[in-house]
Amino acid sequence: MLAGFVLLGLTGEGVDSPWLYTAAFGLLVVAWALPLRAPGTPMDGRAAAAVLVSQSVAVIGVVAAVEPVVRGPLMPCAGATAIVGALLCLRGRVGTAWIAFVVLTAILVIAGVVRAQPLDYVQIIVPGNLGIVVLLSVFASVVAPRADQIFALRRQARRAAAEVAARTVRDQQLARLDNRVRPLLQRIADGQVLTERELNQCRLVEAQLRDRIRAPGLDLPHLFDCAWAARSRGVRVVLLDDGPTTSVAVDDRRARILAEASSAAVTVLRDAASGALVTVRLLPAGRDAVATISVAVDGSVSLQEFS
Repeated sequence: MLAGFVLLGLTGEGVDSPWLYTAAFGLLVVAWALPLRAPGTPMDGRAAAAVLVSQSVAVIGVVAAVEPVVRGPLMPCAGATAIVGALLCLRGRVGTAWIAFVVLTAILVIAGVVRAQPLDYVQIIVPGNLGIVVLLSVFASVVAPRADQIFALRRQARRAAAEVAARTVRDQQLARLDNRVRPLLQRIADGQVLTERELNQCRLVEAQLRDRIRAPGLDLPHLFDCAWAARSRGVRVVLLDDGPTTSVAVDDRRARILAEASSAAVTVLRDAASGALVTVRLLPAGRDAVATISVAVDGSVSLQEFS
């Protein structure tokens, strides 16, 4: 767009200083870029002030580079400054857009007094800018609050969905745990002596609770059930999650590898013999491998890596 504006101005007559004309439009590009990249809504106040200064200096440069009141090279400046005003309004800085318009008008009036008739520059550049600023001011006052409401409702909907999902997962985990823990707690509360089988059940429940704390990324019903069954046979099972926190998004590749590793872990746990030590671990981010499964039995160790 910069090249288009500059070429449009330079191809006509009346540009005394092409380099100054081009540099002025470079400043206008800065005035365009800041509203597009500045953080926050409304945009940062320092960035808005920089836009105002950049546009003012650029307009002075354009007027100085062009012969007095030659319409051709001045029209691209009118379009470029109108874009600046529109961007300021869209980024929530309507007041700054009007200040920029007033400063622009003042510069053009002064240039007219110095170089031509007082209103010659104003007639070329100001009307288009005024229309854009008025239109975008109305747009910002009417549409922007509605957009904020829409975004707020969307954030609220996402939070509600996350809460529902969290409650669903919690209820599922409580239901799975309740089936195994409640009967044992009831017998303890009744003061009854636990049998050896029930004591073993307590140890299995304790191990499963530890798994949920140490390996949340491996909290899969089928995997936990296989770990329970393997421990019941005398297999020592260790589940570890050293991977990224759950707040970090899991990409498709990692999700595929995790599914493959959990499927392999189920097979290993089903086939493990009494006395074996099976360790399933999710590795930290940045490693070539995503997960490992090791089996130690009778002094030998086998290792599977998933990457």
